Amino acid sequence: MSLTLHAEENESWTVTHFNSENGLPQNSVNSALMDDNGYLWFTTQAGIVRYDGQHFRLFDNSNSGLRRNRFLSLGKCNDGRLFCIDDNVEISYYDHRNGFSKPQSPTGLLGSMRGILRRFDEFDLGPMTRYTEKFMHTGFSDILTFSFFETRNGKGFIIKENLVAGYVSNGKVRRVDSLDINRNMAQAIGSVGDKLCYFSRAREIVLLDSNGVRTRKKVPIAIPWDKLERNRNTAYFCWQNEAMVLNIDGAIYEVMLSGGEVEFRHLATLKQIPYITSVRYYPRQGLLIVGSNTDGVYILRRKQLGSVGKNALNADAFYALAPYGDNQVLSVTGSLPGSPSVPGVEDSYNRYSLLRDRDRHYWYSSATTLLEADEQFRVLRKIPLTGVLSCLGQDEKGTIWMMEGEVQFGRRKNRFARVRGNLIEPYPLQGIEGKNMQSFIPMGNQTFWIVGTGLCMWVDAKNRKQRIYHEFDDVELRTVYRDKLGNVWMGSYGQGYYLFRNGRFTKMPEDEAHHLKIVHSFVEDRKGFIWMSTNNGLFQCSLNDFYDYASGKSKQVYHHYYGKESGLKTTEFNGGCSPSALRMASGRFAFPSMNGVVVFHPDSIKTVLPDSKIFIEQVMLDGTPASRQALLQIAPSFKRLELTVSSPYFGSPNNLNIQYNVEGLDDRWYPLPENNRIVLNTLQHGGYKLRLRKEAGFGTLNYITAELPLVVMPFFYQTWWFYLLVLALIVASVIVIVKMRYRYLLRQRNRLEAEVNERTQELAYQSKLMEKLTVSIAHDLKSPLYFLSKVTGHLRDNVQRENFNGIERTSSEIKNTADQLYQFAEEFNLWASSFTQGFSVNKTSFPLDDLLQELRLFFREMLDANGNRLTFAADTHYTLHTDRELLKVILRNIIDNANKHSRECEITISATGESAGNVALTIADTGGGMSEPVLKRIQDRIAQASTAAGIERNGRLGYQMIIDFANRLDAKLNVRSERGAGTSVTLQIQWKENSERLSPGLAQQVVGAG
Repeated sequence: MSLTLHAEENESWTVTHFNSENGLPQNSVNSALMDDNGYLWFTTQAGIVRYDGQHFRLFDNSNSGLRRNRFLSLGKCNDGRLFCIDDNVEISYYDHRNGFSKPQSPTGLLGSMRGILRRFDEFDLGPMTRYTEKFMHTGFSDILTFSFFETRNGKGFIIKENLVAGYVSNGKVRRVDSLDINRNMAQAIGSVGDKLCYFSRAREIVLLDSNGVRTRKKVPIAIPWDKLERNRNTAYFCWQNEAMVLNIDGAIYEVMLSGGEVEFRHLATLKQIPYITSVRYYPRQGLLIVGSNTDGVYILRRKQLGSVGKNALNADAFYALAPYGDNQVLSVTGSLPGSPSVPGVEDSYNRYSLLRDRDRHYWYSSATTLLEADEQFRVLRKIPLTGVLSCLGQDEKGTIWMMEGEVQFGRRKNRFARVRGNLIEPYPLQGIEGKNMQSFIPMGNQTFWIVGTGLCMWVDAKNRKQRIYHEFDDVELRTVYRDKLGNVWMGSYGQGYYLFRNGRFTKMPEDEAHHLKIVHSFVEDRKGFIWMSTNNGLFQCSLNDFYDYASGKSKQVYHHYYGKESGLKTTEFNGGCSPSALRMASGRFAFPSMNGVVVFHPDSIKTVLPDSKIFIEQVMLDGTPASRQALLQIAPSFKRLELTVSSPYFGSPNNLNIQYNVEGLDDRWYPLPENNRIVLNTLQHGGYKLRLRKEAGFGTLNYITAELPLVVMPFFYQTWWFYLLVLALIVASVIVIVKMRYRYLLRQRNRLEAEVNERTQELAYQSKLMEKLTVSIAHDLKSPLYFLSKVTGHLRDNVQRENFNGIERTSSEIKNTADQLYQFAEEFNLWASSFTQGFSVNKTSFPLDDLLQELRLFFREMLDANGNRLTFAADTHYTLHTDRELLKVILRNIIDNANKHSRECEITISATGESAGNVALTIADTGGGMSEPVLKRIQDRIAQASTAAGIERNGRLGYQMIIDFANRLDAKLNVRSERGAGTSVTLQIQWKENSERLSPGLAQQVVGAG
């Protein structure tokens, strides 16, 4: 609830009312106090409430050390602690770090008019002992019976039951006087200056000094004595540590001592507040605190700003202003106290410009005419205009310059001109087509700054020069101002404000709420401050802070905001007029607004700065209260850390801008949320520091700060010993891996060496093989080729003799020899390929007798040529499982060797099944057999079949192929031979026995001669 309570025309307040509906736990407020930190405290019947200007905090028996929720009084100790006395007459103490203590008996204590506790043992009671002996050490009766009224420097009066007063000096009672106090007042005694002050039974005001001298005066204010007889609470002094306050039936007075006389300065009349129980007045803060027994608490803030004037033409909105006389304000339209109404102005378009020149003549427009008038508004000159007058100014020579604009064919046409006699002489400007000129200011020597929508230009009218600053082509500039140092300030509508200093523009910082995006005016005061009006409040800033910002010495500027809390009817000021603010010869300021003209003297403004401390309290760790010590050992698994921040301030909330940063997390500063709570979630382990800061007022880097260290403990796997353990494991693992790697590389090296050796041997073998192959081929082909040569000669002879039988026989021999050569080439190619890495054995199942039939047909003619016979023994119907081609080569070479080295002999092939799943093929001949060295060489090669070199020089190539192919087939080879008795070769091969067997009566088959 907001009220305006007028005491005098120049003394008024804005009122904020709090009750159980908007902050208090209960509506009975019987005492109030401001502590040394700037907090307001209230006692209620539901606990003690603390108020910081924005938020309430309740202390009761559920969340503090208090036992009771009802309290009799509230005060301060000399050490700054608070004390409260509950309805059980027990006392509790409060300090910010520890909160409320447990209640205890107040034995030996006495209260003070100023709310300060004192102890009896601090005083040498002397002549007052006889009044105190029966009360000493009797529980709570001391504090209810005695009180101490301090005057100054520890001096004062001890009062017993408003009957006697003992004067105290240097801790000793010097004298005792009886008192004739009016008993119809609830509290008729107080102290002012160095004197005791009370209302007497004779209805006088009495001053008692340290010598016992009484000065009696008539009460200069009206006191309802008759009403006091019915209600003692109608009038009383209020305990106060900064000023003595008297409440007389809702009329509040400040009681002061001036020139030995008591003065009653009227503060406010609050008759609409029911059952006033306490009044506190804090002049420095401009606060008057009034508690009610049934209606909560009223906080009154002294108005520092107000508005005057009526304007029916513009719904009380005012625009261009000019001084009138030495201390009054004049407006083109409307009426203001102390100044006349301008006659003949009925069009609201004429409100945008007004000028008082050096001769104290006024220049303004009426309709489309420029008027000059004297102070009595007798018109001295009339000059026709072509458009709407928007700005007027006077240069150092006294020439009147003006700016007007009109709209033609949808486009605005501007004109900058000077007045010469009864004529307007336009000054030509280049590059302003389509621009809307708003304002200008003379700078001396006929130079000007002109601003407007998309326009910022400097003009030298004397030398016909100009410069346009195109960085403002998209900015709507509406006002321009020159400060005492010659710097130029420009305000825009929506793009902030700018300073031109030392030849360059600087965009100046905005306030936290960005109200300074729109700036209507600039005015300097005598103390180095510049004031700016906006669409949302009035701002005061230090010029030196601005200059430091523009020069790069600082990155912040404190903007002090004045709004409705300061007494404004509206926070919306007006601009777009000339001038949009006024500084009069007396130093008073005037700003046009949407509800009157705000007029004040800046020296009278008591700036209430946000210079109190910042406090961090109500720390909750995962929903549980946590001490500062607990914050140095935060569990790593925590989820939520919540801290409440407060800083008492009773000015505009726009001036209290608290920021926080978590050092160790990032470098950014964040604004404190509106609920004043900081929430941190799941921080990594390590040390942090919660830092808070706020601007305490004017001055570069003028911050008030607070810090709170935080330490998040690591998980076990984040500790240094765990890292050492992991490091040790890593080192051990590396050692093991290195060793394993070394062994692996060693094995790889050995394997590689073996492979290299093997490959080297293979390469050597391949080299030897090529050499031996060449020799063997030459050796084995020598005889067939020699035979072909001779047979070809016989063929030639037979052709010459036309011996056709000889030709036929010879041709047959040539054919057989060629077939043998071809077959040799095929087998040799197969054998040679078996030495390559890509050679593979292709095992299949096939009938043995089919293979033998092929061999029988192949060798028929060769056997006949040597007179040999090939015999297949019975029981050769076996199914073998091996590589058919390799076996065929083996058998063909064995038969071929037997045929080549035998004449008129018998060659027998037999097959015998064995239990191991093999079949033994035996090829035996009855030829001359092998010599013992040849047989031994063949048997040695068989024994070394897997490692022996592929070709033996001067060896039997056929047997070399037989042995190598048998080894490829995993077949066992056995060669037996006896000189003169023949040779027998046995080959064991895997087989599948056929279901069909030869019948026992089947005769053996014979191939060959006979």
